[in-house]
Amino acid sequence: MLFKEWFDAQGLTKKAAAELFGTTPQTIYYWTIGRHAATPQNTKLIQRITQGQVTAIDLQRAYELARSDS
Repeated sequence: MLFKEWFDAQGLTKKAAAELFGTTPQTIYYWTIGRHAATPQNTKLIQRITQGQVTAIDLQRAYELARSDS
């Protein structure tokens, strides 16, 4: 599942997600559109918080999709 799909399904605001993940709303936005790749530490955190619904492969796929749309 892409991070954006998980984020949308949770109904979180970017601010609430930022607090949950310990980052900024802007970073959450960048992750949802695949503009920035998550760091290895954040990738592990995302996998843990999403209970494995969003994996490192999903995050990489979103990043690559964003690159192909450019």
